[in-house]
Amino acid sequence: MKKLLVLFVLLSSITFYAQKKVYFTEDFKELPSADNATYYTIYEESPEGTLRTTYYLDNSLFTKDDFSNYKRRILNGTSEKWYKNGTKQMLAIYIKGKQEGVQTRYFENGQVKRTENFKNGKFVDGKCFNENGTEIEFFPYYVKPEFPGGMKAFYDYVANNFKSPNSGRGEIRIGFYVELDGTLNHFEVVKSINKEMDLSAIRLLVNGPRWTPGKIDGKETRVKFGIPITVL
Repeated sequence: MKKLLVLFVLLSSITFYAQKKVYFTEDFKELPSADNATYYTIYEESPEGTLRTTYYLDNSLFTKDDFSNYKRRILNGTSEKWYKNGTKQMLAIYIKGKQEGVQTRYFENGQVKRTENFKNGKFVDGKCFNENGTEIEFFPYYVKPEFPGGMKAFYDYVANNFKSPNSGRGEIRIGFYVELDGTLNHFEVVKSINKEMDLSAIRLLVNGPRWTPGKIDGKETRVKFGIPITVL
């Protein structure tokens, strides 16, 4: 009986932890409390593995995602998103981390905005519509930021301008935001060689030419980006 009681207490504590609210800013930086938060998230066990549900602070739904392995962020099942007014914004299906079938996005009035068909994670085809339901010319939902001339031009720039402050070797991986004007901001060292090398890589990015900003749903948008720099 004592063992059963201990097991019950343990399971109860796990369930309680799963229901705990985790608060986030608008940019999804985790906060210790609801102060200055825009969203909160709850994690629960599901048939797929983990169900992550995110709400606005007024308890209305924002996103709901099924993961087979949350630690590795492997989506497996439905991924849904809602507008603040409660209408569906997006519905997609994932199988073992790859999109499969039709992904649908909606306007706030409920009208279909765009459909994109995926096979084993690869885009096949798609359609775009205006708010009246009329089909318009298709354009990609996400266009990543780009260094002038593309990635080859970027690495040519690195090769010609990077100055090693010491004999460190390896890979530096830098995360940053590409702003609407093409400047780079909010640098984060994701993978380091050493502090001096990391700072040299950041200076290289700061002093480089402006990038072409990314686009989301046809609009230029501030986008978080990451890039590796290998020092041989």
